[in-house]
Amino acid sequence: MFKVLLVFSLIARGVYAGLAPQPLAYNVAPLADIAGIQGSNADSRMFYQRADGSIWQTCVSGHWTNGRTTCDNRIVPANEVLYGTPLAAVATPNLTEWHLFFLSPTYTLSEYIYQQTSISTTNPSGVRGGTSCTDCITSEQFVVVGPRSRALSALYQVQNDEPKLRVWFVSAGQPNTVMEAGKQGNQWTNVSLPDLRVN
Repeated sequence: MFKVLLVFSLIARGVYAGLAPQPLAYNVAPLADIAGIQGSNADSRMFYQRADGSIWQTCVSGHWTNGRTTCDNRIVPANEVLYGTPLAAVATPNLTEWHLFFLSPTYTLSEYIYQQTSISTTNPSGVRGGTSCTDCITSEQFVVVGPRSRALSALYQVQNDEPKLRVWFVSAGQPNTVMEAGKQGNQWTNVSLPDLRVN
């Protein structure tokens, strides 16, 4: 009986290893979105906005039931991000490349890119983004209708052996329809989808 009471006491105090839930140590923005991507090997990345406005990435190696966190690092500084921004993320199946989309404080559609290997001098390996990223959607200056619209979605596909990105949003220039920004190769194009009306 004494042993049973001792075990119960330890559990109640949260001392018994493995049974007491530990609070998360991250201060997440209260109105923030979360975007996630997963590779074919079950590795995953989660993007979220912290309370200071910056966007962070958490990496999990392996399946969620037996995986472990391998990174938690800042991707986008707070001064580049709209507080409470919607988030969208897409990636290659092996996670060697990913694209993170969000809104800037001026409601400009923005992007950060990760590439495991360098493609060219303008497409180096690692993470890049911000106003100096010439191949990011940020340089196109697509302005999203704000502050009421939180519509943001993206798709990564391979077409004719060439990657293609598609991003959907509601443009400030055409606030009554959904716009699509598409990129195949190095060129972004922007088209409205007239059958998708926003009322």
